[in-house]
Amino acid sequence: MNTAGTKRINDPEVRRRQILEEAMKLFYEKGYDNTSLDDIATSLDITKGLCYRYFSSKQALLDEVISEYTQECCADFIPILQDTTLSMSERLTHILTLLFQPAKNGSHHDFFHKSGNESIHRQLASTMCTYLVPYAVKALKSDRHAGHTVAKDTSPQVTAQFLLYGMFGIWQENKSCPSAMLAQFTSMTEQILSANNGR
Repeated sequence: MNTAGTKRINDPEVRRRQILEEAMKLFYEKGYDNTSLDDIATSLDITKGLCYRYFSSKQALLDEVISEYTQECCADFIPILQDTTLSMSERLTHILTLLFQPAKNGSHHDFFHKSGNESIHRQLASTMCTYLVPYAVKALKSDRHAGHTVAKDTSPQVTAQFLLYGMFGIWQENKSCPSAMLAQFTSMTEQILSANNGR
């Protein structure tokens, strides 16, 4: 083992990033299930104990990557949720449209979109929903304060979860989103929000 090479990296964040990037490289090449922490340590010429110093398990490594990629994927969605010039149904329809567009080449794009990683992609979708819920809740509360969408007897939290998980469910279960599907989604969203207003 090249311990001299190992000692050259003194910055903990640099070492953490190195382990993370190498893990993703191996996850992509060998598959997540076929990669062990031993494989990652061997590839980096470090001890497995050093890997454990930064990540408690292989799942912890994956969770970290999902968290990072979630923030990367959602970066374009948050400003849309905050756009008060659009109705909530228009905002969600815009996001749904973007979800069906070809994904940007991000740091871990190839891994998440690789054939065979569908279950991991579902984890990503669920994490994205959870990440976006607080922003949707804030938007719904703001709309309610302005006299729109959510009535006083409706929970913005439940409404946000219902709409976002429904939207991401459409994305997960369909390979494309034709205009007719978008129109149906918009109509259903408007009906849900209008019903909340008692109209």
